Amino acid sequence: MSRKQKFSDGELWEIASNHKEAFTSVGGWNRYAKENGLPHSQTFIQRFGAWNTIKEKLNLDTNNQHRPVKYQINELNSIIREHKEALTNINSWNQYAQRHNLPSYDVFERHLGAEQIEEITQYKTHLTQDDLKKIILSYFPESPPTVSDWKALSETKRVPSFSTIIRKFGSWKEMKRKVFYINRL
Repeated sequence: MSRKQKFSDGELWEIASNHKEAFTSVGGWNRYAKENGLPHSQTFIQRFGAWNTIKEKLNLDTNNQHRPVKYQINELNSIIREHKEALTNINSWNQYAQRHNLPSYDVFERHLGAEQIEEITQYKTHLTQDDLKKIILSYFPESPPTVSDWKALSETKRVPSFSTIIRKFGSWKEMKRKVFYINRL
């Protein structure tokens, strides 16, 4: 059983028009509405759509802070090509992207796909234990690195992060066991 609507769409729109100076933010409206016995912001949003849509219909400036930046595929290709050296791991990319006002890794993956990112940057996101084993042995062929050794290496070389290694093997100790002590070719 649904609740009876207190206001018709026409009445709500009249309230919005008569009080449009108070249509600033959702929080600002809710304070104003409570003080003046007017409908909550959710009532307007449920009937008329997003808050910024309502503000646009009232010919008010909209707040763009919550609207995601939309990128074209060719823009994303250009950005990733220009900044590919910064993609050493997803976390470091996201930090770099934030500092340089660039899209997060997720945006690239959603629009380009991991395969295209790998083709452009040579950064492989979906590493297997075998992939990691080859990388680790290429830098440390004789004995296992410590986490500190690996962190130091990652500051100068494009290698997977130590957290990726731990995630794939379960622990640093398990990586050492599997890479250096069992079934070593």
